[in-house]
Amino acid sequence: MNTLSSAVRLSVRDWMHEFRLSFCAVLALASMLAPLLVLHGVHTGVIAHMKNQLTNDPAVLVITPQTMPAGGFSDEFFDTVRRLPEARFCVGRTRGVAAELQLFAPSGAMLTVDLEPTAQGDPVLERAGIVVPPIDRDGGVGAVFSTSSARKLGVSVGDVVRASLGRRLEGGKRESQSLDIRVTGVLPQSATGKDRILMQLPVMNDIQDFRDGIAVPSRNWTGSEPPTERRYDSFVAYARTLEGVETLDAWFRGHNIIVGTKAREIAGIRQIDSSISSVVMIIAVTAGAGFLAFMLSSMQASVRRKERMLGMMRLLGYTGDSLLLFPAVQALLTGVFGCLLAFCLYAVVAVAVDMQFSARIGGASVCTISFVNCFVIFAGVQALSLLASLQAAFHARNVEPSAVIRDN
Repeated sequence: MNTLSSAVRLSVRDWMHEFRLSFCAVLALASMLAPLLVLHGVHTGVIAHMKNQLTNDPAVLVITPQTMPAGGFSDEFFDTVRRLPEARFCVGRTRGVAAELQLFAPSGAMLTVDLEPTAQGDPVLERAGIVVPPIDRDGGVGAVFSTSSARKLGVSVGDVVRASLGRRLEGGKRESQSLDIRVTGVLPQSATGKDRILMQLPVMNDIQDFRDGIAVPSRNWTGSEPPTERRYDSFVAYARTLEGVETLDAWFRGHNIIVGTKAREIAGIRQIDSSISSVVMIIAVTAGAGFLAFMLSSMQASVRRKERMLGMMRLLGYTGDSLLLFPAVQALLTGVFGCLLAFCLYAVVAVAVDMQFSARIGGASVCTISFVNCFVIFAGVQALSLLASLQAAFHARNVEPSAVIRDN
């Protein structure tokens, strides 16, 4: 045990004594590793930013049906979708002809807008930091307006616009009603560029029932008896993650429902990630092979230069196993200090890259490596260093003391 610890101390002191040669080896490792770290950091930072943008953009995670089963979609179906782990939000949609409304602002401006259902947990509202509009039963309702519709009507939060509802009854008689709509929020321009307002589904059901000639007692709108079960022609759902989009798509197809998704855009990001990862891996393997060859030759040369010293250590009582540690410890020292220098160089370059480009992507970090990846890289370099020292270590172990005696 004493010879092992003594061999380690002598190896460290010898590595420090040959400082110039050791420093050259450290620089060689850092020069190979630092560019790889920067390349990997840029790859990780850019891809992570792109994925984060897609994940936080509800328009990418949205899922809408392109086919409808016989009888439409029921509330039970929506409850089933909401319970899926990959689903974040799901709500039914009224028919297209009933999802349009003519609005009149106090200024006299008039605009026809599309109606979009919303509810608690709507990603569009959550991203904008807007609460779900309330359902009022006193003749008025709340709604969230798109920037386009609010600008064209000249309204802001708190203003009230009037909606005109019309229908044609049997016999050709026309009937109309009005509905006061309070602006409870305005979506940012990036959310949608369409003339659209978001309101809760029960309000849209009331509007559809009125146009279908069905009575809406809560609003004192007369008509025929409402159906016992409500069915919907469409719905809008949102996945929790990018991977969830594909999972939900497969689930809907398994239920014979063809849906429209942004799977192509998501697949494009994955393809870019895979391609860049392959390039980084090829470069890393090439650099690793070069580093392995460099360490292998330098350690072998070092042991051959020190054969007499190693033979003298054997004569002084050091075992062959203890001499195994001599090149191994020096290889580890080179690997450790080479990694530390490479990480320092990477940190400087990463700060410079972020200062140059982060402002263009909203302040996100362009060049970043996680702590786990840093640990894996560090451990990998040490493993390569030990692997490169194996041949030299066994050569040191087999040095014969008799060779030293003969030389003397």
